[in-house]
Amino acid sequence: MNWRTKKSLKSVVCAGIVILALAGCAKANLVNSNSIIEEGIEYYVQTDRAVYNLGEEVQTLFRVTNVSGSPVDIGMVLAGDAWCDFFVTDDDNTDIWQWMRVMPPSGWTMLHLEPDESREYQITWDMISDNATPFDRDDDYPVGPGLYNITGQLTLSNAYIHRRVPVSVSIEVIPEPATVLLLGLGGLALLRKHRA
Repeated sequence: MNWRTKKSLKSVVCAGIVILALAGCAKANLVNSNSIIEEGIEYYVQTDRAVYNLGEEVQTLFRVTNVSGSPVDIGMVLAGDAWCDFFVTDDDNTDIWQWMRVMPPSGWTMLHLEPDESREYQITWDMISDNATPFDRDDDYPVGPGLYNITGQLTLSNAYIHRRVPVSVSIEVIPEPATVLLLGLGGLALLRKHRA
């Protein structure tokens, strides 16, 4: 390889790293949301971003809104903060984490919404897999880079289960920027080694 080819290849690699970093930054700052309207109710889920660095906290919001123009009784939900639930699966649909694996003894209450009224709840996922064992934290572990699906839904009683409308968004967990930088620098070092 002559010096011009090597220099050109080095420039292409550097430009590629910069473009990937900028694309990731742009996507990382966008609010990530999805909604479904069914029987006059909008079911909405949102994360604060679409892309997260490994180990960051994921802020997730679930909201139900009456868009029908008339008062609506959606169904019997768990009382208190247990009226909705969140769960996380990986790209292969493997169970990773659930906010409420065991239903609290809180009783049931009718979820009633007036026209244009909303009810919402927000949780934080710390990128830990609970290993489907809510009472055994010894087997929990941090998740790795990859694609994850976050779903919000109402915790309706069995009599209203037909009204359960799960809404999901996908997020991407990427290695920390320092790791990406080290990989890029490693690639450049390999190019220099081949030049010598």
